[in-house]
Amino acid sequence: MKKLANWIVLVALTTFAFTATAGELKGEAPAPPAKMAVMAGVITDAATGEALAGALVEVEGTQIKTFTDLEGKYVIPQIETGVYKLKVTYISYLDRMIPSVKVEGRDNSLDIQLQSK
Repeated sequence: MKKLANWIVLVALTTFAFTATAGELKGEAPAPPAKMAVMAGVITDAATGEALAGALVEVEGTQIKTFTDLEGKYVIPQIETGVYKLKVTYISYLDRMIPSVKVEGRDNSLDIQLQSK
């Protein structure tokens, strides 16, 4: 009985090992790890330069959202490098869409001014 159990375990492990390396046999390379970056900036009133606390900064096409602090600063601590569309909204101000924000390297800064309605 022990020999049969050992045989079953050996067959199962051999099958698993072959399945795990099948991608390598086809020449498929594993995907490289994503490069992460930090994006930050300040949201201000375009006319007065006053910081806008509580403005919403959204990265379109993702679930990444953040609000500005009391000094109008926002931080997105973990974002993959790439090109994104940002949307900034604030009560009594026109929404602002920035269509092509390039995120690269480690630290990325983008200050944004909003126009009041």
